[in-house]
Amino acid sequence: MCTSYLRALLILFAFQIVAGQEEPSPPDWGIHLGYATQQAFPFNSEDYKLTQHHILGYLKLQQYQLGGFKVDVLSELGYYFSKHQLRNKWFTTTSYFDDFPDDFQEKMLTEKNIHQLAAHWGVSLNWFINPKIAVFGYGSIGPMWTSQLTERLAAGFAFSDNIGLGVKVKYKEHFWVSCTLVIRHESNADITFPNSGHNSVGFRLGLVFN
Repeated sequence: MCTSYLRALLILFAFQIVAGQEEPSPPDWGIHLGYATQQAFPFNSEDYKLTQHHILGYLKLQQYQLGGFKVDVLSELGYYFSKHQLRNKWFTTTSYFDDFPDDFQEKMLTEKNIHQLAAHWGVSLNWFINPKIAVFGYGSIGPMWTSQLTERLAAGFAFSDNIGLGVKVKYKEHFWVSCTLVIRHESNADITFPNSGHNSVGFRLGLVFN
C-alpha cells in the first residue's frame, strides 16, 4: 500500500514540475555504485537476510526551476546483484504454499544469488547551498526483471521503488561527486504470488558529468 502511494505521489509531483519554469541546460549523465542490506534500520527483519550490490547508469532528461529548488527529471538503467536467504521456516509451511513442490522448503532455505535488471524514471529535488555544494531528495520507480523466486517475491516481472537523500559536490567544472542514502522496495503489485517484497537500505556513490 505504501509503495502504491509513493508511485502516485511521484506522478503527481511530476505534473507539478512540468507546470514550472523550464531552465535549459546541457544533459547530465553519470554512473552510480551502491551497496544495501536488509539487516539495518529501519528494516532489520529476522525473517530473511538480503545484501545487495548495484550499478546504475544515469541520464538527466530535463531540469525545471521550482521556487528556490532545481528539479531534475531523470532516467536510470541498473543491474542489481543480491544474496538472499530465508531465516523463518514459517514462510514455507503456511497453507499459502500448499501447491509448491516437496523440496520447496529446502530450496527456500538455501542462500540464493539473484540478478536483477531495472529501468527507473524519477525526480531529484536539489537545493544549492552554494554553486559547488547541493543537497537533494530523490525518488524513482520503474519495472524490473528478477531472476530467482524467493519466499517473498516471484521471479520475473516486478517493480523497483527508491527514495533517498543525498549531497553532491562540484569537483571540477563539469564533474560532480554524489553520495546518497537510499531505501529500496521490490514488489510486483500483487500481479503474482508471493509478493511480500524485499526491502533494503544502503549508500550510493556517483560520478556525474555535464
